[in-house]
Amino acid sequence: MIINLENLEGLSSKYIEKLKRFDEIFKSFEFFEELEDNENINNLILELHNHCLDNKIIGFHYTNAIENDIREKGMILRSGKEIRKDFMKRFLYLFNDNEQRRIREEWLQRFGKKDSESRDYRIYFNFTKNALSNKGAELLLKYYGGEQIYFPLFNLPVINEKLEKIGKPMILKCILEPREIKTLIQNPWGKIIVSSYHKTLNPNASVVDQDGYLKSAVLSKNIEIIDAKKYAY
Repeated sequence: MIINLENLEGLSSKYIEKLKRFDEIFKSFEFFEELEDNENINNLILELHNHCLDNKIIGFHYTNAIENDIREKGMILRSGKEIRKDFMKRFLYLFNDNEQRRIREEWLQRFGKKDSESRDYRIYFNFTKNALSNKGAELLLKYYGGEQIYFPLFNLPVINEKLEKIGKPMILKCILEPREIKTLIQNPWGKIIVSSYHKTLNPNASVVDQDGYLKSAVLSKNIEIIDAKKYAY
């Protein structure tokens, strides 16, 4: 079973009925922390989380990339050095000598050991599309190559304009194994489901989402490519 934590598609009716038992509470409170004060809701969060662990979930990856690369290769694991080397091989001709020198200088200053430890050989996901409304995905969709490419460059005139023109802004909707995903919060899948359901009853409810990452590739057959241009970001 594949569960979409954002719209609850794939979640069995049994769990929907359990969520409905708390409808009046969901309507009464805006902040997720207030819900966590309820022991019964916390028990349901744990139950939902464990249910997700026995199934598959949807993750959303925001990127500006070459669509055919995704269709042919899926999402592969690479280090930042490998990503930047590939960029130079394929696209450095788009930049003049001064721009090329500036790009190398900015990369050298920005990407050190600490950054490599937190980014290399990892693929990051969100589990709702809330990053479209809170602008968290804006730069990822606007500039080619992900943070390993654009982060020190997006404020540089002309260079940033050229980065905007290389790829295509896409939301990659991926089928994932939740047990393989590393996150920061406890019982994230249960919390996101409860938060998503809460939002359907209370438009002012705060949204729970989570950054999570994989250390394994995602095959192209498990990726649906969504054109991000139809969203405002």
